Amino acid sequence: MAVAASNGAAFAQEKVRVQAQAESLGFQCRAAVRAAMKGPDCRMAIPPNATSHCNIPHIAEIESMDNKVAECVRRGGPGRQAKNQS
Repeated sequence: MAVAASNGAAFAQEKVRVQAQAESLGFQCRAAVRAAMKGPDCRMAIPPNATSHCNIPHIAEIESMDNKVAECVRRGGPGRQAKNQS
């Protein structure tokens, strides 16, 4: 019974660690994409306020940003090359 409990706890800790890494990767990609779209001073996942020049204001830009962030995450993070489709 104790072994099952400790295995469950270890699994829960691993799940949290993997989720944190994924969120971190998403934030890294979001910051990189925002910098590419709005300039290097906008390298942040979330702008500091609603009036920041780093906000992405238009629906078309938001869709484009979301697609670029998803592509970045699939590649494994900012600065990684696209995987060749063979």
